Amino acid sequence: MGLRRIFFTLLLISYHRQLLCEATSVQMTNFVNRRQQKLIEGSMDMEVDPCEDFYQYACGKWSEYVDGAGYQFAETLSMMDYRANKDFMDYMNKLPIRNGPRYARKAYEFYKSCLNVQLYEPQMYLKWLAENEGIRWASIFSSGKDAEVYDWVSTLAILWKYGMNGIFIELTSFYPKEDPSKLMIDVDKPLLSTNGIGFEPLTYRNLREIIRSLDGVMKPKDFAQFWPKISKFEEKLLEMKEDINDPRGTENITLKELPLEWLEKYLHVALNQTISDNQINLYIQNIPYLEALDEELKLCDSEFISQYLQIRFLWHMRKQRPPIFTAEGCIVPTRGLLALAMHWIYEQQKPQIEEEIPGIQKIFENIKKQFKVALQRNEKGFPPTSQQFLMDKLDQLQLKVGNLPRWNTVAILEDHYKNLSLSVSDFYGNHLKLLAYDVNNKKFFYKLSNASNYFHLEEYDTATSPSPYFIHKANMVVLPSSAVQRPLYHPGHEDLYKYSSMGFLLAHEMLHAFDINGLEMDSMGKLNSSQYENILSNSKFDKQLQCLRRLNPMVINEKLSDISGLQYAYETFFSEHMDAENRTRLIFRQEMPFPKLFFLNFAQFFCGSSSSFYFVNVNEHGNDRDRVNDAVANFPEFTKVFKCSQESRLQANQSCNLWRR
Repeated sequence: MGLRRIFFTLLLISYHRQLLCEATSVQMTNFVNRRQQKLIEGSMDMEVDPCEDFYQYACGKWSEYVDGAGYQFAETLSMMDYRANKDFMDYMNKLPIRNGPRYARKAYEFYKSCLNVQLYEPQMYLKWLAENEGIRWASIFSSGKDAEVYDWVSTLAILWKYGMNGIFIELTSFYPKEDPSKLMIDVDKPLLSTNGIGFEPLTYRNLREIIRSLDGVMKPKDFAQFWPKISKFEEKLLEMKEDINDPRGTENITLKELPLEWLEKYLHVALNQTISDNQINLYIQNIPYLEALDEELKLCDSEFISQYLQIRFLWHMRKQRPPIFTAEGCIVPTRGLLALAMHWIYEQQKPQIEEEIPGIQKIFENIKKQFKVALQRNEKGFPPTSQQFLMDKLDQLQLKVGNLPRWNTVAILEDHYKNLSLSVSDFYGNHLKLLAYDVNNKKFFYKLSNASNYFHLEEYDTATSPSPYFIHKANMVVLPSSAVQRPLYHPGHEDLYKYSSMGFLLAHEMLHAFDINGLEMDSMGKLNSSQYENILSNSKFDKQLQCLRRLNPMVINEKLSDISGLQYAYETFFSEHMDAENRTRLIFRQEMPFPKLFFLNFAQFFCGSSSSFYFVNVNEHGNDRDRVNDAVANFPEFTKVFKCSQESRLQANQSCNLWRR
């Protein structure tokens, strides 16, 4: 009897614990959904007509409601980034140095070396390169003519290894996944300057800042002579770059056919290896520009070219440096330069992220299924080969949640960072080593098999952001681990909130596979010019493309993804939840239908502060107000749900629907 009584007592305790856990889980779910509801309610400006300015209606009070808006972060995305940085800093303060993987300790070493900087001394970069790469720098502060001849070709090549590209020439080098036995090399004139990428001349103020940051004094009269030399030289470089074109296009050549004597030496030094024609595929573009460049450089003495390269490298490093050498300032470059290690660290703090991958994957697959139905209708009348091209691309499209390999993760990351040696007492050397490590690793494209064991070598800005992105060569959407947080996603959120935020962003990135750039690549990430031209020449496709172009020709791909992405997220949610159109939630003591709530929560991702201290770059995507208003104005369901009149501003006369019915 005693044993039976004990058994039933334990069973009863277990049952009560289960009930308590279930009750706690229900309470947590209710709490997170009420919190999201309160965020939506607190952000709304009820004095605005949603049919005139939906962004203001949905987000007008956001900066008043959200703590920290305007001074700690500018908008929802930077708020999520701010929280992630706080989590990283907390981890770094508690990092078990002896027990963690070596790559985590390397991240810690760089972070600490950054914190140890008392005064930023950019000349330390030059000193390190002189000691470790053998560069001899011409003095910027010498007033007389230097008789020494400087090897500027080797200097230019060495600086390429540390990420300075696009000065005189643009060099691209990688091992393609199609044939990793040969190094692909492309030599071209510098890229056009867009969004901070490409050659952009220095300003008077830029040069002044560089000179003042160095040890040494340049007299006003010397600066007055130095600035015009730099300015006129760059004006000439820019003029050649913009005015001299090559109708021949890209040419596949041998090393002996390089048009300039110094180019072969440059390639040997930059690639840090002896190269021969059987080891490489060498391509060259814009030979007339390169020939004009050579003639211009012959007019300059080696001392001036050495000084110029020194100035440009210091400016390159200035743009790479932390804004301030504090915990907040140092955590960002640690994330950007040791991306894989920091992704692993983040997921160690948030083990629930990996548990959420199947649920997020399901949202992605459901949206794909909805898009596939639309593609199968072939309403634009594409020929069978083009139609198959599109269907294959969609079928092979994958989602990667968290940019980490999902099997043997620690061993793979240890191997990735094994040749990297850092020191807590040498920020400048660490910084340069990490830049060189990044350039070298990006030569290799990891062959894609499936999303679980794939990882991407991210650019700095991508690695430090929670924003999802699309990789053309992999035909893959990547959702950073730091994106799996409120208000974008929470495990306890209702599907209404999951699809209208996370679902929209996944659909947005999915549509980049079918935008003007994405259509150039097939399902395996290879160029397919014939199908690209066939699709763009379709009259119905072109008509809708021109419609999008009229909205904003500078961000046409983003308009396409916003407008079509919103529709597919919306349609997928309501097709998966047949009763949802009749359900409501209480907003401002009024029953708000789910369709309206869907649009309101969609807008949350774009909410921001107009008085923020933080600069928000809108060049790539357009401004958030236009993104929200254009997306809803070109979705007829919005005007139906909000009962917009024919005269309202968001009642579009013609709906741009490139990938929509």
